[in-house]
Amino acid sequence: MTSPGRWSIQGPDLRERVLAGRYFLERVIGIGGTASVYAAVDKHLRRRVAVKVLHPEHARSDQQRRRIRHEAQLAACVEHVNVATLLDLGVEERPDEARLFFLVMPLLEGCTLREIVLNGPIPWTRVVSLVCQLLAGVAAIHHAGALHRDLKGENCLVGTVEGGERLWILDFGLAEAMVSGLISRTDRPSTGSIVGTLPYLSPEQARGLPLDARSDLYAVGVILFELLTRRLPFLGSDYDVLRAIVNEQPPSPRGLAPQAGIPEALEAVVMRALAKESTMRFASATKFAAALTDVLVSEVGAERATMQPCSPTHAGCTEAAASLAAWSCFEYRRAQRMAKLASRINRAWSPLALLMSLVPEEE
Repeated sequence: MTSPGRWSIQGPDLRERVLAGRYFLERVIGIGGTASVYAAVDKHLRRRVAVKVLHPEHARSDQQRRRIRHEAQLAACVEHVNVATLLDLGVEERPDEARLFFLVMPLLEGCTLREIVLNGPIPWTRVVSLVCQLLAGVAAIHHAGALHRDLKGENCLVGTVEGGERLWILDFGLAEAMVSGLISRTDRPSTGSIVGTLPYLSPEQARGLPLDARSDLYAVGVILFELLTRRLPFLGSDYDVLRAIVNEQPPSPRGLAPQAGIPEALEAVVMRALAKESTMRFASATKFAAALTDVLVSEVGAERATMQPCSPTHAGCTEAAASLAAWSCFEYRRAQRMAKLASRINRAWSPLALLMSLVPEEE
């Protein structure tokens, strides 16, 4: 979705209209190729929500309407703090007008990862914390038996919750259900079946081959690369980017952003996530997050010895966030280690360390 301030509204302008006798659409907050998103009020429950309204031309055929229901069903299967919740699916029918299909979600305030990249350099420790949250959400999506297939900075929203940062994964428009082994239902791709956003496509996705969970993890690797270096791994025309995704190795993040202080171990994680062969990547979102947490644990102690004293209110926030991210990925030992580190840096995090000490041991 793009900012409505930069583009004209596509499809009908529905501001100040009530959908299904319930949702009063106040203003446009996002515009995409297939839908517009409105800030709205649920008149029945008196709460603020976001309503994603499909442009009529993308909901005319039975196949398109099945895709809308499919998106809603997949989104409804995932319940996780790092995945936007689907509240409702509806259709607005009025005489002499095209039917309007819409999805309702909580109204989340914040900015996208893409906007964060454009706003300036990001400390690598914050990058790791955000990507661990992203991976926690991806792990929940995969656990529910789905592939997202369109993970990118624009589909990840970051806001503030109870004094800390929270990341939410948005938009299941290209998600696909999977069968056992996290394999796409489409075993044999058809011509023109490539889906997703070009810079974030995995090599197998770019070639139109069957996908599994590691294709989503490649996209997370691109996001990680972009957050660290403030650019995409491959640049140029669509043809150049597509060819590079399939055939070329990405440049060194440390070489592109020497001023960012990216640890060698973190660069190794990035390069593994972007491996051409899916078998060389992390096998799961949990293992990817564990590798990032290990980098944070091993590097943050040395950094603390040379850092200037920071505000007592924020000291240990990065370590605490890493602990929660590890916990959400069921990496309990790492969660305990990071919580203990946070409490040593700032005693205010002692309750978190105590809470993490009570989680079950890993099998």
